Amino acid sequence: MIAAGASSIVPLGVASADQRRADALVALLLGTDEVDAVGSWQGRAPSVQLTVAATTLLGLDDHPGELDGYGPIPAAMARAIAADPTGTWRRLLTDNSGRLLDYGRTTYRPPQPLVDHVIARDRTCRFPGCTRPARRCHIDHQLPWNEHGTTAECNCQCLCSRHHHLKHETGWTVTGHPADDLTWTSPTGHTYRAPPGHYDTPDHEGPPF
Repeated sequence: MIAAGASSIVPLGVASADQRRADALVALLLGTDEVDAVGSWQGRAPSVQLTVAATTLLGLDDHPGELDGYGPIPAAMARAIAADPTGTWRRLLTDNSGRLLDYGRTTYRPPQPLVDHVIARDRTCRFPGCTRPARRCHIDHQLPWNEHGTTAECNCQCLCSRHHHLKHETGWTVTGHPADDLTWTSPTGHTYRAPPGHYDTPDHEGPPF
């Protein structure tokens, strides 16, 4: 499909084969007239998923985009596709290793990379005074899914079975970013602070002489 449209966009001899294919791919994805016969195959415009860093879209760097099912594409091509006014964009939050931490409203059950992140971050149940290890807890949506809560690190926290039921069935409420202090309020109006999980970092001293 891309090769078929390449020669109709840029005359042979003017650009390299790779450049013509790149131009054809952009035209195909954007549904321009040059490759209308290809782009409207069986009456449907192509649908693709493109992942690209916000910094690249803003022109701050030239990291390649990732076209689902194809692979890396040049930053310029990614920006051209992003300019399509008919496209739909969704923000994806990742950690420094590229693991996705914010799935928005696309899924209720937290995927494994998000589960691993929340467990490592919280270390224990986030109810005040509870020391049950996070790996034995449930992953709770602080703002419930049925109230438009998202499946994201900013809305997911570890709660043991007992305190998970306490939160959803007895009138206890919790506020605060799960990475920071949480404030729990009992049905009687009393508030309790739950500090975030932390890792001890002992001072490293040089070897004795």
